[in-house]
Amino acid sequence: MTVDRNELRSRLLVFVVVVALTVTGVATAGVVTDQGTTEKPTVEEAHFQPESVDAPVLERGGDISIDAGTGSKTIVIDVAHSNDVSVEDLQPAVSALTAAGHTVEYYDLDPDARPEKREEGLTDALEGADAYVVVDPGARYLPSEAELVSEFAEADGRVLFLGGPESDDGGSILGAFGLMGPAMDDDGEFASVTSPFGIGYDTGYLYDMENYETNYRTIGVTPPADSDLTEGVDRVVLDGPTQVLTAGDELLTTNPTAEHSESREADEYAVAARNDNAVAIGDTALMTTENYNVADNEVFIGNVLEFLVSGDAATGDLGDDEADADADPDRAPAQGE
Repeated sequence: MTVDRNELRSRLLVFVVVVALTVTGVATAGVVTDQGTTEKPTVEEAHFQPESVDAPVLERGGDISIDAGTGSKTIVIDVAHSNDVSVEDLQPAVSALTAAGHTVEYYDLDPDARPEKREEGLTDALEGADAYVVVDPGARYLPSEAELVSEFAEADGRVLFLGGPESDDGGSILGAFGLMGPAMDDDGEFASVTSPFGIGYDTGYLYDMENYETNYRTIGVTPPADSDLTEGVDRVVLDGPTQVLTAGDELLTTNPTAEHSESREADEYAVAARNDNAVAIGDTALMTTENYNVADNEVFIGNVLEFLVSGDAATGDLGDDEADADADPDRAPAQGE
């Protein structure tokens, strides 16, 4: 028996329709029965109920307070080294400084500019400053730039470093104690400016599975000893801070139960430190709107800001070799002098 094309198409169409109806019926059978549509199961376990979740709530309150008796000072924030910071990140601190009568400026320059241009730009920025803030730079400081920042601190200027877990790698640790000088590895952007101050940032972050706030990475840290920078501070809360190593004084340390994300070793880690006129903090989010008034954070921030405006920088001769020669008559003359 011969079947023409039209009849074959008709039979195929009927077959497809029958198959489609069969599949639809099977799928529907799992949902619709003679008892009606099935309902979603009710979870009766108490620990699955949203109202039974006892999520810890961080205590908030307080404002950043700065003693206005220091006179008007100028604080320069570095954004010229591809820094991982925005205006919003530091807004609570900037607002507190300006409310106390101080001036906040941002130093910006193309990080790919010629070395002499970069040195000139930083010199101009620091010569009118009383304090200098560096947050997580993504571009390395030139040796001449790092030397300018060191000279600035030696002239009674104040320096604040803020860095997070990705700020540097392990090469900066040896540099922090003067064993190798500034790190020369590919990820030593922060070490290029912190090492001359005897300060280094470790890699990884710190967490605590036993003593924590809202989660294991949000941890409380405390002062290991009394100091001007920790006056009135019982507990500061940081989010996944990084370890800070220093040849100076430790300001805030973790509980001994805190662990390092890379080594998994429990220890009492320093997350804030001071060495002479420089302070380093291992958390870039401390001064954000979300974190500045948690626990005693605003008290600690206020102390740090008072530290920044407490110097009396005399920076008129930064980078001036002739001025250095006059200040040090025993200095060997440079070639051609």
